[in-house]
Amino acid sequence: MKCNVERMVEALIASEVAAQRKADEDRASATRRATYVVTVSRGYGSLGKKIGQALADKLGVRCCDRTILQEVARRADVDTRLVEALDERIRHIKGDWWQSLFSEKTYLQERYLKHLVKVILNISEKGGVIIGRGAHLILGPARCFRVRITGTPEICAARIAERKAIDLDAARKRVARINGERAEYIRRLYDVDIGDDSHYDLAINTDRFDIKQSLMLILHGMQLAGYELTPALRKAACA
Repeated sequence: MKCNVERMVEALIASEVAAQRKADEDRASATRRATYVVTVSRGYGSLGKKIGQALADKLGVRCCDRTILQEVARRADVDTRLVEALDERIRHIKGDWWQSLFSEKTYLQERYLKHLVKVILNISEKGGVIIGRGAHLILGPARCFRVRITGTPEICAARIAERKAIDLDAARKRVARINGERAEYIRRLYDVDIGDDSHYDLAINTDRFDIKQSLMLILHGMQLAGYELTPALRKAACA
């Protein structure tokens, strides 16, 4: 029969081993969460931003939208408002538009794109849901799960009319304008059609699916694509 001291030592060792195993599992789980990278390209009024934020909350990672602009501006040492003026509004600037926008600083297209790429890559190393800015084209299928959120112009306009408290006709024009600006941004920077489905892993039409259902589709798609989801996320994908 083992003495009390031997049993105590064995119990302490078992406790230490269990604690170490739990710490290893926690670290592994944190690593898996940190590698969740999803890009969300969205039509205006399609609920893309809300879906992106809800997805980030589910995955336990950051939702990166405006922070991208702030970081690009910081790296380039320019005012964030200048980057905002450029971001997704390219078609309004004619001629030597990069130089005319940043008349006090040399800020060529290549410089903007260089900083943008660095910011997107940095986010991808830590994990996050990245909204817009052509992140899906920078990262590609090997580095992220690429989602496109769309809706018909009429339904998107109805959402915008309610959100902005404007009439439906004004909302239709707003949707058409902003979607055009976003498409032009992608075309100018990457020479790609924003609506080309070959650049996405999953496209969701929110005329048919609400935010919760869209989350289920994205999580299920990630699982089928080989992402290691936690039990809670797997359950959410099938809820």
